[in-house]
Amino acid sequence: DSSDCDIEEVETKDQTRREEEDEEKKKFQNIDLIKAISSTLEAILENNKSRSNYKEVLKNQSKMVFSSNSIPSISIEDYLKRIQTYSNIEKNTLITSLIFIDRFCKIGNITLTYYNIHRILFSAVLISIKYNEDIFYDNKYYADIAGVKLKELKSLEYNFVNIINFKLYVADDVFEKYKLYLDNFENVK
Repeated sequence: DSSDCDIEEVETKDQTRREEEDEEKKKFQNIDLIKAISSTLEAILENNKSRSNYKEVLKNQSKMVFSSNSIPSISIEDYLKRIQTYSNIEKNTLITSLIFIDRFCKIGNITLTYYNIHRILFSAVLISIKYNEDIFYDNKYYADIAGVKLKELKSLEYNFVNIINFKLYVADDVFEKYKLYLDNFENVK
């Protein structure tokens, strides 16, 4: 006999609804963080662009795997939103990505430019996802999100971790420093 009062079915639908609501809340919470990160990166890019040696930097970095021949038309904020939409990354992963970018620039002595930011950003996010999250997609899926070929994605990831000497561990105090900075940035708006 079929019953109109199937508790298990109701509980399953309720659980699914709660999970969907949690996903929406997570996406919404990350929007402010995405704005904070993208604004921070934009400020760094503008500062770097105003340096007297900027043209020399562009020339010296033009052969790097991270440098594009042209400036991508998508903004950093929209690019991060795209990554968030298709990969559902966690807040801590986004924060860790910024830490990885900072390490990348310091250890590799690399200047962020409008020609390299998208590839560096995506590499940092991808590595952060793989390092921090329990569930992640295959590289082909991420290549589609990034708008690059699979071979190029593998090269970006390989070069990024080599440049930072595979220093992926983030101490709690370092993480908290970046989190506090971004939280303060979000609250200033």
